[in-house]
Amino acid sequence: MKKNNMLLYIFSLTLLSIILFFFTLSKYGVASFTSLLLWCILIIITDSLVIELPNGVGVSVGLAITIAAIFTAGPFVGALTAACGVSFKIVKNNTGYSHIFNTPYYKTLFNASQLFISSSITGIVFTTLGGTVGDQNFIFSLPPILFSLLCYVVLNSSFIAALLFIMSGESFFKLWFKNLKGLLPNTAGVGTIGVIIALAYISYGVGAVLLFFGPLLLSRYSYKLYVELRQTYMETINALNKSMDAKDTYTSGHATRVQKYAMMLGQAAKLSSKQLDNLKTASVLHDIGKIGIDDSILNKPGKLTDQEFSTIHKHPIIGYDILRNVDFLKDIAVIIKYHHERYDGKGYPDQISGSEIPVESSIIAIADTFDAITSDRPYRKKLTKEFALKEIANNAGRQFEPTLAKTFVEIVTNYNEDEEARHVS
Repeated sequence: MKKNNMLLYIFSLTLLSIILFFFTLSKYGVASFTSLLLWCILIIITDSLVIELPNGVGVSVGLAITIAAIFTAGPFVGALTAACGVSFKIVKNNTGYSHIFNTPYYKTLFNASQLFISSSITGIVFTTLGGTVGDQNFIFSLPPILFSLLCYVVLNSSFIAALLFIMSGESFFKLWFKNLKGLLPNTAGVGTIGVIIALAYISYGVGAVLLFFGPLLLSRYSYKLYVELRQTYMETINALNKSMDAKDTYTSGHATRVQKYAMMLGQAAKLSSKQLDNLKTASVLHDIGKIGIDDSILNKPGKLTDQEFSTIHKHPIIGYDILRNVDFLKDIAVIIKYHHERYDGKGYPDQISGSEIPVESSIIAIADTFDAITSDRPYRKKLTKEFALKEIANNAGRQFEPTLAKTFVEIVTNYNEDEEARHVS
């Protein structure tokens, strides 16, 4: 049923894009087939050179080419350029190359249709509000530029949110707002580049665009190297974390479970996107410092001595020292350093309290404790979920930040792991 609804939605968008195709062609036409060819070639190149971030989001400057095409050649050329780029791009992935001949037809139809609709209406809004196409004075038409770009963001995010709503059943407005937040800064930045490219083309011709395009590709290459370096760092850190799982046999899988509980609480606590990203990384790496602790202490079946407890308490500092010199992990290092601090100031290593403790550290402390209680340990068998939640509730305001502790108890009490497993399968 979901697939049928999805196909009905995509075919409806396709029909609307066909109507807009003939409307914009008849009303605005193609002033220069040379410029149409130029923009189509450039957008196929930029869309083919998309950079995939670790979170799965693709980064491309293709929108800049679309914006430039709209402002220099009108709504029809701009929309056709956008559809052409997403349809004929060739993207390298882990299994080879992705292109129009090995991409599901409905995916190509959706992407091409929604981009044609978004771009053509963006161009129509620009001209209707008094924007001048192909004239270098268009740069002074600030309201038409801003309103047309805003129109693009709203339409593009709405089409994507509607598809996700059909497929997942999640709240449309929640999905739309999430997409909108991601698109706004990207459109502001890339849209500005598009305006500059358009101005260069109108003022100095194709040569200026090509001269501008070279540094743009160079900056893309530099950013790609940065992303790959960051991924290499993370792969190395995750390898260390897996070696920690092998080292501490009683807590295998602990980091993954802590990450799951931490993200549940972080989302419920409405952390920002950056905080959630930091939490996701820090929670899975929170015990990385245990790699510097002797196996005999980590896997000791009996009670630890005071000296052994003192040694164990060093692992947040060891983890901090491992990560703090990696530039993009500095914030993560701080979160890990403080994940054993207590709300009442009786934790370690620095005995900070209350709001001095990073919220991500407070969340990990709760998730870590919950998993520790509900998992087998060298010195005892696992205890029940109910017992663990009671302990967390009883220690709210002392060991744990009270609001976070209350929220965690509520969401885990209502959390059905078996139901989630069935949903995922």
